[in-house]
Amino acid sequence: MRPSRFLLAAVGLLLSARAFAAQEDEQVWLAQFSTIEVGDKVLLFSDVQFRLTDGADRLGQVLLRPAVGYRITPNDTLFMGYAYVRTEPLSGTATDEHRMFQQALVRIAGKPGKITVTGRTRLEQRWIEGRSDMGWRVRQMVRLDAPTGAGVNAIVWAEPFVNLDTTTWGQRAGFDQLRVFGGVGVPLARGIALEAGYSGQYVNRFNAPDRMNHIGSLALTIRR
Repeated sequence: MRPSRFLLAAVGLLLSARAFAAQEDEQVWLAQFSTIEVGDKVLLFSDVQFRLTDGADRLGQVLLRPAVGYRITPNDTLFMGYAYVRTEPLSGTATDEHRMFQQALVRIAGKPGKITVTGRTRLEQRWIEGRSDMGWRVRQMVRLDAPTGAGVNAIVWAEPFVNLDTTTWGQRAGFDQLRVFGGVGVPLARGIALEAGYSGQYVNRFNAPDRMNHIGSLALTIRR
């Protein structure tokens, strides 16, 4: 499937899934992404996110995700990293999740300054504090960036998540969730941009109604 067709199919699936979502929520996700180049091959990456949930009235989740990357070609980079996720649901028990992950970032088509399509494949190993077993999950993002005449970039992406096993703490093998995004990237300075838009998150849940989150997304990206 061509990347553009994949994006359209993912958006169509998410929109049709809204009809089946028994629970919906409005959220705001604030993020800061940094990529620092160390020499010609090595990159240092960090991702900090604050997610306001339950009508965007409260801080429901915090995510910290550092990683180290190695550029194997001008278009292909491999990463290895760690993520910490603190989740505090409105009702229920707060959890501390730890993840190790391996990631391949590939420019599929285009070049900087032009329309580009990139793919990101991420494999995660997930632990919940107080639980003994580990969950495996794979995520596949396809992203399209298109410059506009107004000096900003139009951005769309889609990312399905698939669980590879079942755990005692709630992960079930199979389709986990789908995220899509549509918005703009606004350059603020050399190597600094602001990405803002709408993100939809459809979550497939077991022993509970599925969930559809409508997210206002705002991210500051820094690349040096």
